[in-house]
Formats: sequence, C-alpha cells, structure tokens
Amino acid sequence: MIRLQVQWERPGGADGLYTVHAAGSLMAGLWWADDAGPLADWTAFAFVPIDPAGRGVFRFTGGRAVPREATHIFIRAVTPDMAAEEAVVPLPDRWPAPPMEGAVRLGFVTDLHLSGKPWQVGRALAMAGTGGGVLCAGDMVNDGTPEQFALLRRLIEDRLRPETPMLAVAGNHDLPLLPDTGDGYYALQERLLDRAERLGLAVEWDPSGAWAVRLGDMDIIGLNAAQPGRRLAFQRQGQLPWLDRHLTDTAAAWHVVLCHGPLLAHNPQRRRPNDMPYFSRDGQLQDILEAHRNILFLSGHTHISMNCPAGCVEVDRGRNILYVNGGSVRTTTLKPEETLQPKEWTEGNILWLDLAPGRAEITAVSPASGKRIARGYYRFDGEEDDKPE
Repeated sequence: MIRLQVQWERPGGADGLYTVHAAGSLMAGLWWADDAGPLADWTAFAFVPIDPAGRGVFRFTGGRAVPREATHIFIRAVTPDMAAEEAVVPLPDRWPAPPMEGAVRLGFVTDLHLSGKPWQVGRALAMAGTGGGVLCAGDMVNDGTPEQFALLRRLIEDRLRPETPMLAVAGNHDLPLLPDTGDGYYALQERLLDRAERLGLAVEWDPSGAWAVRLGDMDIIGLNAAQPGRRLAFQRQGQLPWLDRHLTDTAAAWHVVLCHGPLLAHNPQRRRPNDMPYFSRDGQLQDILEAHRNILFLSGHTHISMNCPAGCVEVDRGRNILYVNGGSVRTTTLKPEETLQPKEWTEGNILWLDLAPGRAEITAVSPASGKRIARGYYRFDGEEDDKPE
C-alpha cells in the first residue's frame, strides 16, 4: 500500500517535505491530480528513489505553487519487475486559489538560438503568441547573421497573428563577431517596434538603445546588454540612467523589464563566493530596480531548466519585484542534485505570464509536448502573498 505524508510550508505553495512509503518499490513519481487521476496536461513534479526500507523523501523548494485545478496528488510506484501501484491523495481543502480576473497574458521566450531546423522555434512562437503579446530576452539567433535573422522574420510572420506584438532585446549571440551589415538584430528591433506602433501601442525610443512600449496597464521596457564579440555589457552607457528616470516618471500595474543576462543577487545557480556577475553594471542595475516597485525582471542566457530544484523565479515581496530566468526554448540544463531526471525536464520551455495589478501567475510550457511544467508554475499575490489563500 502506498502512503504519502507532506509537511507543507505554506497554504497554496508546493514547497515542503514529501515522504513516500511504498514497500518493495524502486521509485515513485508524483503528479498534480484531481480525483480521477493525474492532470493530463501537466508534467510530473518529482521522481523519488525508494530505499530498501520502502521509504523515499523529496523536498520541494524554490517557491512553486500548486495548480489551481489540482485537488489531489497522484502517486505511481514502480517495483523491480516493472509492476506499478498507484494512489491518489487529496490536498487540504483550504487551498482554493482566487481566479486571475482581468489578467493580461504575455508569452515569454528566450534563447531560441535559431540557425536552421526552425520547427521548435516556430512552435514556441505560436504557443507564446496565444495572449496579448510576445516578449523575447535575446539570443534569438545563434550567430547574428543576416540569413538567420531573415529566417526568424519569416517565422514571426508565419507563426504570430498580425495583431500580436513581439518585443525583444539583444543577447550576446544576436550580435555578430563581424560588423553588422544592417540586416541583423537592430534592424529586427526597429521592425518590431514599428509593428507595435502600427498596432496602436505607445512606443518610446531612447538614443541609448533602450526602449519602452505601453501595453494596456503594462509598461514593457527593453535593455540591450550585449556587445559584438558575444560579450554581455551595456554597449551604450545611457541605458541605466534612462531606466531610472523612466521608472520614476511612469505609472504602471507592472514594469516588465527585458534584459538578456540575469542579476547575480537573484540567480540561485551563480552565488558561490567567487562567482562574478554577468555584466559589469550588475550592481548599478540592481540598485535602480530596488529603488522602485511592481517590477517583473525577465532574463535568459543561462539555459537552466525550469525544473532545476533551486527554481528560476525569485520574489522581493517588500518591493513587489519578481526576477524570472526563462531557461531556453532549446534544450535546457538540470543541475545534478537529483538521481532521477527524465528527458522531459530538459526539453526547453516558453512561459505564459498572466499579469493583473499586484498579482502574477507564471506557467512554463514545453514546446515539444505542449504540457505545462509542474516545476515551472508560480503564483504571486503581492502584499497579500503571505496570507492564507
């Protein structure tokens, strides 16, 4: 008989200690479920080795949430002869999550690294484009060549609806080693911002290379922190002072900041004593963000899987700031803490960002399978976030 004990850290949150009792089994998988079984369009959130005493322990960390539609946990334990035993365990009834009424959905992609074979990138763009706009945090192509950008433009035209804006910033792979011939990243950025203006959105261009677009109650901000030679740096020095002024002068439900590299203080995979920040003005950018509120900082570059145990989203609750590192549309990397790592955990992702004033819901989705990624689901309720839901 399978048993599951969970010591939850907070209502509605997935973090806690999960202990599986399954005598005679080798491993057990855990899925969010309803009373009929596992939620069909969600991946597993744990695969737990079972010891000879019939016990396995999994600690969920990183601030993930329980999906709104989940009412149970489904467990499947497998024995050495590949027989399976299953059980469904109810969640506590105190967890109904309020609906995200009036939310705007934005798709977020990063690190497409398009060079050829565009199937997965095209599918990712189509999935990300199901809401009100698509945001990209750079490395859209792999080598910064005009041919790769021409292929990307065709994918954008083919896979996004004409009424869907797409906004992007440069990654280190978007700027070629040789001088830009005029058909590269900055030509694409101009096309995308022109497209936003044609769709009736207010666009602010700055000579420093930064830009801002108003999308309903959302203030979308782009910072270009890449230089030729595949370096991460602010090529034009005026971007950060402009950002500070813009955040001071502009009211918005959320300021959504796109920047290819993550910030050191909010990158769980890069915090050892000798770790260096990704770009030289890391501290200055961090200080500017912390002087303001209601910011969603979106980055890429790391290719870390959303299934990474440490998580890819961090919250500064006092300032209502979320730091999101989006992994990659391409194959991602898992840190080696866990023994059992299924292939679906490293097949890449896009994110859906459902945003309302003071609230956010982040859902990672696999472009390969179309499934929502259980370890890539977060919910943030602003100043109410520490209260029972």
